[in-house]
Amino acid sequence: MFLVNQKSAVLSSKIAFAEKRLGTISFPDNTLEAYIKDLADWLNELKDNVRIAQNEFREFLERTNFSEDAYLQTEPQRRLLEDLLRTYEGIETSFYLGVDAFLPLIPVWINQRRDETTKREHKLLIDFIQELLQLLGIPREMMAIFGESHACLPLSWRNLMRYVVFATYSEIENLRRWVILTHEIGHIFYDLHSEEFKSSVIPQVMRKLVETKPPNIGQRELEDIIYIWTDKWIPELACDCFSVKTIGPPYAVQFMVMALNSKPDYPYESHPPMTLRVDFMMDILESLALPEFDVAFHRDVWNSYSRSVTQPSSRYILHEEVTKAALSGINEIVGAASVERGWNDVLATRQDLSNGKVPDKNLVSIVSAMALLEPTINLEQVYRFLLERHAPSSYAP
Repeated sequence: MFLVNQKSAVLSSKIAFAEKRLGTISFPDNTLEAYIKDLADWLNELKDNVRIAQNEFREFLERTNFSEDAYLQTEPQRRLLEDLLRTYEGIETSFYLGVDAFLPLIPVWINQRRDETTKREHKLLIDFIQELLQLLGIPREMMAIFGESHACLPLSWRNLMRYVVFATYSEIENLRRWVILTHEIGHIFYDLHSEEFKSSVIPQVMRKLVETKPPNIGQRELEDIIYIWTDKWIPELACDCFSVKTIGPPYAVQFMVMALNSKPDYPYESHPPMTLRVDFMMDILESLALPEFDVAFHRDVWNSYSRSVTQPSSRYILHEEVTKAALSGINEIVGAASVERGWNDVLATRQDLSNGKVPDKNLVSIVSAMALLEPTINLEQVYRFLLERHAPSSYAP
């Protein structure tokens, strides 16, 4: 049997396996049911794609008399085979996130929704995520799971995008930290506006990288740096910008706590240096001039730590003109700051919480206010109160 036929058999087996697993799920809730329907529709499309690819390979054999023990001699035939293999490659690659990463999450979702030890906390988390989505203008339910760390898993099924948001399991009761989840919602914002970033910010950054390239940087290294900026760093900085403009200082403060490490100026491939990100946030907050938040103080606090343990990097990847082009472009696309409309509520809520009162405010305002309180203030009773408010003791999903 041809290797291509074996590849078809493997892909068909994977699709059948996924369909069988979906068929074993009984009484899914509304959110999970929507995800399952989208996935099932996408699997049907994949089956059609595999069938089409099989037919194209049969036609290819008839036209070329292809044999696996001999090279193809003509360029058109080689291109035909390459196109066929690319089709199979695309189908298989789509399984990694679309199926293999998602299917194991279904029992986790079901367990956290129904288990007595997590179902109420999970309901509180979902309510918080839904409020963030409303700020973004996305009127749809979304899966959120307590897991290893804050993250946003994109699921690309056909032309449809679904997401699973993760909150850190060990921070279930530490609502101060939940403001970090705004960054994960920011990844959805980035995907929704990706064409704007691709048409303006990314070309500008690429031009600056080329213009400022020193002689000792070769073409291969330049391409690697362009990839890091355009595929990794710009989305992360856009999410930070979105987060600060959505909930403001609470995100910046908790980010500094999370980001504090021994290498704040180190540029990772996956994320820009922490100091670059903090400086960007402080610049945004400075332009917003929100009352009762001292930007200069918080900037100095961060710098006192970061400059004590490391010096700003002089690497070409962090050239001043490149970062300026990226940050200004991102700031322009993210646009208006919704935090300005709700900031007074956050300040009033912070005052109420300091006095031991939980006001009748939305969850985002309360969590944001908690993020600004001194860590010495015990907020366990506030957490229990919110849990009862959003998921009473009798709560049954």
